[in-house]
Amino acid sequence: MNQTQVGRGEAMIRRAEPADADGLSAMLSRLSDLSLYFRFQTAVGRPPRPTLVEPLLTPTGDAWVAERDDLLVGHGMWAWAKGDSVPTAELAVVIAESDQRRGLGLRMMNLAAAAAYAAGAIRLLMVVSAANDRVIRMIRRHLPYSAVERDGALLNYFAPVTALHLAFEDQRLLSVK
Repeated sequence: MNQTQVGRGEAMIRRAEPADADGLSAMLSRLSDLSLYFRFQTAVGRPPRPTLVEPLLTPTGDAWVAERDDLLVGHGMWAWAKGDSVPTAELAVVIAESDQRRGLGLRMMNLAAAAAYAAGAIRLLMVVSAANDRVIRMIRRHLPYSAVERDGALLNYFAPVTALHLAFEDQRLLSVK
């Protein structure tokens, strides 16, 4: 099993699988409306529809879940961006409110960036609500030279795929077993 674990008591990250559908649905149901909106840019039912959950577990790229105490507390993925002439991987992460601000989202983004790089991606795309100050600060801090394009209420950040991975290669973020 591919997984990454950092320190005792921290969330374990492992590759997502179709059997995680119920756990992911439960995690998404526990999120606030604002967290759901920031991740999906639309209203999400409770429980979320299977047509929303299933593609999160089997994207065109790869997906991971984070577990703590047998509960899913995070989901991260990359998928090929459509309609782009440059091989571009779109990264997406959502973390339970109880586990935010602990570096878990950043660990999952780095894992997704490394996997996308291995699959041939040349650049990363992160689509962020212009109101999502935490994620915007994270991107500006860790990818300060990323280009940004505004698309209505969304910001599209583009960065070379190696930028995120190289920014953290000296940390314990990619201890995949």
